[in-house]
Amino acid sequence: MERRILKTLVAGALAAALPALPAAAASDRVPAPSTTAGMSTQIKLLPRATAGGLQLAPKADGLDCVAQVIECGQTVLSDITTQDCEDRGTYFDVFYFDGVAGETVTATMSSTAFDPYLYLFYPDPTVFLMDDNSGPGNAARIVHTLEETSQDWSLSPTPFDPGVTGPYTLTLECAAAPPGPGFFTDPQFSDFRFKVEIEPTPGDVIDGIHLTDCQEDTVCVAGALPDRPELYIRILGPRPNGYLWPTLVRFTPSKVTVQIQQISTGDLQTYELDAVGPGDENLSGLQDRTGFLP
Repeated sequence: MERRILKTLVAGALAAALPALPAAAASDRVPAPSTTAGMSTQIKLLPRATAGGLQLAPKADGLDCVAQVIECGQTVLSDITTQDCEDRGTYFDVFYFDGVAGETVTATMSSTAFDPYLYLFYPDPTVFLMDDNSGPGNAARIVHTLEETSQDWSLSPTPFDPGVTGPYTLTLECAAAPPGPGFFTDPQFSDFRFKVEIEPTPGDVIDGIHLTDCQEDTVCVAGALPDRPELYIRILGPRPNGYLWPTLVRFTPSKVTVQIQQISTGDLQTYELDAVGPGDENLSGLQDRTGFLP
């Protein structure tokens, strides 16, 4: 698991007792208070590209600790110990995760050893959400739709009371943002969604029709005639350069615009094939050799 150094400054990172919040607080952006409970004003998050892969640093007066990474769909079994991040006698862990704008994340922390309390920090750590008992039993749960794509979203699980240690479970679930109008999916490429527009004449746009009866490993799209393929889409690879290669083959002289979105990452690529003039038999296609990473 990737590790990063997290530096905490001592001034009031956690109050002696964290306040129990109503469930509605878990869906609100909460600016970091300067004098009340909250870790965000005391945490310096190193950029992921800089901090990724760093090993455990020697502790200096209890201020340095190690941050880890949690992935969507992962459940982590961990422990709050006296070797974790600490301020004023309260111990906490930090888990970064990759967040994609528009996706909804559900983070749940449970423990039989203590009353769980959970923070979700924005990439700007001066803004955070927190929850005590929104999950089943005394579990803490935060459900939130992410406003931006970043590697620096983070979760901080901690006990409600200071000085407490023990095991806990942290689960992160992510639901991709719903596709925009006109997008469709194909079971042959389950991590992608597609949108095709065919323009026979300038300003006359036809939404591509997904044909479910198609060649193997190929997405077929019809246009002017609902049962005649005018575009083939394939996603090849991973190829030797490590990328998946979107490949377009068309059978129409019309202008074609294709949007391909990778569901797991939110990455969106847009490809345009210009209209072919009368009498021109060269129906150009396209292959993007650095389209998506697996």
